[in-house]
Amino acid sequence: MRIKDTPVRRAQHFYTPSPDQRPDAWDLVPPAERAWRWYEQQVQRRVTPPAGMLLGAGIYARINHGRWVADCPCGSAQVVTPDDPRFACPECGYGWARLIFPAQPAAAEEEVSARPPHERNWWHADDETAWDRRRPPVPDKGAGRQDPVPEEPAPVEPDPKDPLLDAKGGPGR
Repeated sequence: MRIKDTPVRRAQHFYTPSPDQRPDAWDLVPPAERAWRWYEQQVQRRVTPPAGMLLGAGIYARINHGRWVADCPCGSAQVVTPDDPRFACPECGYGWARLIFPAQPAAAEEEVSARPPHERNWWHADDETAWDRRRPPVPDKGAGRQDPVPEEPAPVEPDPKDPLLDAKGGPGR
């Protein structure tokens, strides 16, 4: 199998039932909610997805190591899909938020397809918060010039007639 033949993974292909269940057991579960089913499997306890959407909340989706992922404000992340653009975190309970994908997700997948899987990374152009995004170096505004070294002022001898000094030359009480 060639590298280009390995597709970018999406939630519906990443979150699958455990081997003791039928492979089609989650076929009727929306892809965004499969993360919750998978999480229940892993932690062996019941978790309930939130009800309703968070108004105005949007999270940028990105490709990371060949998977579509979204980062929760709590620091957790999960695999997502453009086929069901919602995100809710089973770790902290962050409610359903709208995912922001590129207008053409397949174009982003094609852009990274020739790279090895560990180098398949893509970020939305408008995402300024991506912690792992490569950024161009910031030019040094002072390159080529030396900042002047400030000279330290010479110490001033105290005036012996100063009424604030005591007989020994120190500050009086």
